[in-house]
Amino acid sequence: MKTFSYMKYSIYIIFILICHSAFGQRLSVEQQKADFDTLCAILEYVHPNLYIYQSVKEYDSNKAKIISSFTDSASISDFYLKIAPFVANIKDGHSMMLPPVTDDLISHVKKDGRTMPLRIKASGDVFIVDYPLVDNSGISEGDTILSINSVNSRDILKRMYSLWGAEKDNGIKEGSVNTYLSQLFWYMYRWSESYVFEVKHGDKIDDICLDGIPQSVALKVIKERLSENKPESFSCRFSSDYTKAILIIRNVFQETELKEFCDSVFKEINRRKVPEIIIDMRNNTGGSSQCVERLISYFPHPDYSLYSKSHLKVSAYSKAYNKGRHPEIYSKICELSDGELFIIRDTPVKGNMKDTDLYYGKTTILVNSKTYSGASTFAHKMKDLGIASIEGDTGCPDVYFGNFLHFTLPNSKIDYYITFAEFHE
Repeated sequence: MKTFSYMKYSIYIIFILICHSAFGQRLSVEQQKADFDTLCAILEYVHPNLYIYQSVKEYDSNKAKIISSFTDSASISDFYLKIAPFVANIKDGHSMMLPPVTDDLISHVKKDGRTMPLRIKASGDVFIVDYPLVDNSGISEGDTILSINSVNSRDILKRMYSLWGAEKDNGIKEGSVNTYLSQLFWYMYRWSESYVFEVKHGDKIDDICLDGIPQSVALKVIKERLSENKPESFSCRFSSDYTKAILIIRNVFQETELKEFCDSVFKEINRRKVPEIIIDMRNNTGGSSQCVERLISYFPHPDYSLYSKSHLKVSAYSKAYNKGRHPEIYSKICELSDGELFIIRDTPVKGNMKDTDLYYGKTTILVNSKTYSGASTFAHKMKDLGIASIEGDTGCPDVYFGNFLHFTLPNSKIDYYITFAEFHE
């Protein structure tokens, strides 16, 4: 029943014409307190383990600090910037506050207001230039941006990373920051008209001044680049002598597509008797348990379970979630009291050692800090079963969270997601 995908809720402001916004553009102290009280109540009611990475004392102290900070009316974006780190402190990569879409940003976009003349992305503690949006900028793809308008990139990213939770490191935070980068820059700095970039190109460091560009100009260039460089979800290439196959798996969401790809590829691999395969799961942020089991099925394995144990936090919300999706789980939790941790008993996956057309060659799985959730589980289970070796470290510890629910705060209308299950590999 588990779905533990790292969901990307992309709101690219320069891509779409916004047709809705957060209700009310300033929040009174009372409204802020009411929204924060609601958030805390939902967290404490739904989340399976708020205190795995922080103590009760730390949680209560952070909660009190937030409440005491509500002394004036606040914009919705400032309210978001204040409460998002509170959720991030749980260190749960599936529980998150989404940046709001506010009237001031909508107005800026609709007026074709200016935006940054570069497409940049977070990479560790610096920004890397994806590509310039204007000709003759003096800045090239792959250059490092050390600062913007005299604000150090490390300081900018430290602030942005604080808005997102992760069980381990900042790897999976990068994706969220990059998804909402334009919004975050606007809410944090209101930069639009002009920029001074401190740029590192090789061993050379320069200050380069550029004007902001209209949203429409940026959108045209970005659309063209996306149409030219759309990555495939799954791909395979062989070495020239067919001694090695490299499979790139970018997600484990699309089971039908994954099966079609693997059926074809492994048929060819086995036909050519390829002695070694490399499965590249780097930057793969997850998917579903069904896809993980599907991938493992192409290799010989005994009976196994994906998890040593799993807990579901019983609440009215988790009951409603499972009633429609997983009636077999619902039948077991419907009479349980709210707050109980229900132990999910996995149905073991049957061994396939007698099946034909399995792959018996050497298998290596490449992972990095952005390999998360289902992708991480796949790599670890393949290693545990003795099927493959792993190169690199994933972004998941042995215990992490999944299965999330959507909520909206009543006054600010900020959307957020809270998990209700805990998985132990």
